[in-house]
Amino acid sequence: MTPADSPLLAVLRDAPRRFRMPALHGDAQAARAAGAECALAFAMEAARTGMASPALQDLFTDALANLIGQALVTGADPAFQAQVQRSAQPEVEAFARLAARAEADRRMVRAASDALAHPGKLRTLDDVALRGKLARLHELASQEDWTALAAAAVQVDTPDPGLRHAAHRIASHPALERLRHLAALRALPTVQQYLALCEQRGPRAGSDEAAAHGRASARAGDAAEDLVAQALLEAARWLDRHESQRPHRVVRSLRTPAGFPAGAAKAKDEWDAAIVRTRGDTGDIVLLAEVKASPAAATPDFGRLLRGLQRLAQADPQARYTFACAEGEVTLHGESLQALQPPGFALPPHVIYCCAANEARPPVLSAASRAVLLGEPASLAFARAHAAGATRLHADLQPVWHALTAEPRLRSALHQYDTAKAAREAMLHPADLLAALTAAA
Repeated sequence: MTPADSPLLAVLRDAPRRFRMPALHGDAQAARAAGAECALAFAMEAARTGMASPALQDLFTDALANLIGQALVTGADPAFQAQVQRSAQPEVEAFARLAARAEADRRMVRAASDALAHPGKLRTLDDVALRGKLARLHELASQEDWTALAAAAVQVDTPDPGLRHAAHRIASHPALERLRHLAALRALPTVQQYLALCEQRGPRAGSDEAAAHGRASARAGDAAEDLVAQALLEAARWLDRHESQRPHRVVRSLRTPAGFPAGAAKAKDEWDAAIVRTRGDTGDIVLLAEVKASPAAATPDFGRLLRGLQRLAQADPQARYTFACAEGEVTLHGESLQALQPPGFALPPHVIYCCAANEARPPVLSAASRAVLLGEPASLAFARAHAAGATRLHADLQPVWHALTAEPRLRSALHQYDTAKAAREAMLHPADLLAALTAAA
């Protein structure tokens, strides 16, 4: 028996798909009337399918101009407003570049300070005055008072050439100079305004709040996996009742074995959960499920999933492959893996996304694609002029339209609706899977 023979396929086919993408509007006029995001999604999908025209270009640039105007309203999109400010003010750009490498610079300066003046080293130093200066230097590094640290390092005066050279190296260290420059820039009003916008967009990376947010997300992900596992266990029991001669079991966290045929770069190689049907001392995959904490998370994952399935489908149909999994190991028949070959830009019927989240009407323009469009150079230039009160023509946004079909950086945005549609078509809520199993009992 192959996965195509499984009675579960009919259940999957009949299960409701609450996460499906809504249809785009039927024509440009209706899309324009529905708002900027609907108009952008309509125009981009037309460009993707080769139906671009001057009228659609105008629809796109008008909608993008409206989106930029909406994003610049106070409180509307602080992330974009911070991006605009960074692109408009050199001191903010300099601050952002220095801030991006500040953690590495801090580590370098602290390492140099520890090498010279760690308290453990100072205990054996007889010169009391020098010991005090070095202790102060170490304290300033711990306090991240970079300007005072540079001054203190210069003041270290000792006959020992090694100590003197090490102290002066700290004072002139490029990392310390960058940190001093960063601190000076931070005090500027424009940088303070930029930081205030950054605070509004969410917790700063590395902060306690960001760590707490990460832990909460991890707990949500674990809870989603548990709900999906419960649904799959019920599906396995349902299958056992309908195919009693071939027991089924659920396995989690399958990892593609080393030595498996090579695949494309960035292909998925770990699989969240599967229902495996026993075939002698091997098994067949009758359902492969990828778990997502939110419906939107499937769209950026979809390409990796397709590439991973294409790799699995390269299996020798007569071979057996042993996958490590949370339960230990599971040996799968190559014929079963071959059946995972995606039919074009879609998933096989026995491969699904599972999501336990609740969602209102899915957006036709994803948050990621929205950010990509707003972050284009022409969009930022338009936004700077708009913020300054200058008049700009919507035609100034034509470079974004032309880049959509020409530039690799915009490929994900161009394909955003098509990708989301394919991913969500294969997405089930665990409760809907359970309801479909009950209905098919």
